Amino acid sequence: MAIRTPGRPIVTDMADSLLAQPVSGTASGAGRAGGTRTRSNIEVFIPTFNEEINLPHALASVVGWADAVYVVDSNSTDRTREIAEAAGAKVVVQKWLGYAKQKNWALDNLPFQSDWVFILDADESILPELREELIAKASKPVDSVRETGFYVNRLTHFMGRPIRHCGYFPSYNLRFFKRGKARYEDREVHEHMNVDGPTARMKHIMLHEDRRGLEHFIAKHNRYSTLEARELIKGAAGKKEDAPRELERGIAIRRWLKYHVQPRLPLPGFWRFMYMYVFRLGFLDGATGFRFALLLSTYDFFISLKLHELKNLLGQGNTGAMQGEAAKGLALPEGTISNTAAVVSAPADASAARANGQASPAGTPAPAPVVPASPRIAPSTPAPTAAGRQAESVAVAPKGKDDRRPFMPSDVPHCPRPPVSVIILAYNEEGNMRQCIESCSWCDDVHVLDSGSKDRTREISEQLGAKVHINPFKSFGQQRNWAIDNIPVKHRWQFQLDADERFTPALVREMFARLKGDVNDAVGGSLDGASAYQCPSMMMFMDHWLRHAAEYPVYQVRLIDTKRARYEDYGHGQREVVSGETDVLEMPYLHYNFSKGLEEWLDKHNRYSSLEANQALNEPPVVLTEALSDIFSGDAVRRRRRLKALVYRMPAKSTAIMLYTMFFRLGFLDGKAGWNYARLRALYESMIAVKMSVVRHRRKMLGRDEGSVDRGM
Repeated sequence: MAIRTPGRPIVTDMADSLLAQPVSGTASGAGRAGGTRTRSNIEVFIPTFNEEINLPHALASVVGWADAVYVVDSNSTDRTREIAEAAGAKVVVQKWLGYAKQKNWALDNLPFQSDWVFILDADESILPELREELIAKASKPVDSVRETGFYVNRLTHFMGRPIRHCGYFPSYNLRFFKRGKARYEDREVHEHMNVDGPTARMKHIMLHEDRRGLEHFIAKHNRYSTLEARELIKGAAGKKEDAPRELERGIAIRRWLKYHVQPRLPLPGFWRFMYMYVFRLGFLDGATGFRFALLLSTYDFFISLKLHELKNLLGQGNTGAMQGEAAKGLALPEGTISNTAAVVSAPADASAARANGQASPAGTPAPAPVVPASPRIAPSTPAPTAAGRQAESVAVAPKGKDDRRPFMPSDVPHCPRPPVSVIILAYNEEGNMRQCIESCSWCDDVHVLDSGSKDRTREISEQLGAKVHINPFKSFGQQRNWAIDNIPVKHRWQFQLDADERFTPALVREMFARLKGDVNDAVGGSLDGASAYQCPSMMMFMDHWLRHAAEYPVYQVRLIDTKRARYEDYGHGQREVVSGETDVLEMPYLHYNFSKGLEEWLDKHNRYSSLEANQALNEPPVVLTEALSDIFSGDAVRRRRRLKALVYRMPAKSTAIMLYTMFFRLGFLDGKAGWNYARLRALYESMIAVKMSVVRHRRKMLGRDEGSVDRGM
């Protein structure tokens, strides 16, 4: 364990205001040279990972009066350690072990000398009144203080405003305790402290404000919900190592409700919203309270979906989902927004994780979320592996012209070979590449355009005979155009496929029927003279084809004549720029949008919603005649984009999207899968709406133009 001693203090406005206030108390022990202050008899420990935005505020509230401030850092890649050292903290580097394990490691290994310890998160700060109360308590002879630990009340700030209702205030956490008398329970998330002795509550509060933005807030709760689902699985299996009776009574009751009541409630998330916004008076916190309750209620929804996902994995015999070190250290350190690594099943131990190239952003091995087998269109004969289960999916429709199952190598002798080159866009897609490339086995020219994967994507692609090209990702439009301009394809026609998509025999036959002409003629071999084709996709979710909820058919231009078509960026995706006519293919490809698991899907759409928010604010003013022309256009893509632009401006649009998906699009006919998908769509629209509000306010404060791009979400 290496401890680095600091240099000069950091200077911030908050540091000046907090540290300028006098420190009272006459704790035991010698005072500092010159008698500038006495010992507080308190040492502070702050766990960090990429906290350069929050950490200065936390440090300013403790440096100068605590006997020592330790920052235990999980290999941050930003300026966290530099800031800590400059402020006067002692920096200890320890690879990420998990939320409870990281804190227990610090309690076991840091060289605490004072009688009292305070654990402070980097997004928290101690107010002067609480500081004085802590020092007064620690100034007494330690044996004369009856209590072993103290709960401290937190006031949470969200989007820059205090949350005084919603059930979040008061919010007591046990943070202040006698050295060596407390440890965290062995839990993956929302761990509580077990104290050897009686406890009490402090009168004054500390502040809790994560300044890293909404994207980080959503990403954090996405990770937390995965860990909560794992804990619920463990509890159902009787594998919990800690007994609820060891916890404070109120915490034990909430824990019991979480294990025994919450998983059985219908409409997960709805009850949390009603509790926060209505019963706990969240409406008194105004629009901020509504947004806070809305986003927190989705946390219960996340847990419910991931619990279903984990049960499916265990039902399929994927015992790796809950075994070994991989299951114990799933979540990334605080400060991490995305986890893009994907594997078919979690490795059994840390060495296996290293062998598979899974690493946390901090540079230390960290298991990735367990990824379920891609959903099947209909029940099939059981296969021994996840890949086999997907590969042997049976058809939605009878084989023949309308054969809509994933194309398999065994179909090659029975299918024609259209003159088309395939480009597969990929990044960390080792869980998808085999099935994706096998669905291209009809093609004699398959290329993978990789954006710099850190897993086995390239290795698997090359093993299966695909040609691999590498280009750093900037945007989808740029990446697709790079493929057109730089990849030496064999055929003039190119199909651009994503790694979570699969060809169907029906689509292969239709492409052959449309492209049997001479590729050197004026229309490039297209029998109907088209320069590009829109292709429908079949969305797969929770083992079902979402025929209604996903608005089938949804078209995207994927089959293009490379001499007459290009792409441009639009929102989080792209749209085509075609010289000539665009036609429509009737037969679909399959889209396994959730093939990496719900955590990855939510993380991806969290990022997408930030891009959509900027795109929405940059949309030009609506011209009524143009809008009507687009809405009643026979071009499905043009019509859909105009409706999307109008939806950006719709009030209560997440509710409208939910109702539209479930009733107007008959999503209820897709059963539980349709209901959950509709809620995910509504959630996505909610994220866009909240982020639009944040960006609009920030642009107003900074005086930016409407056309600017805000990346601070």
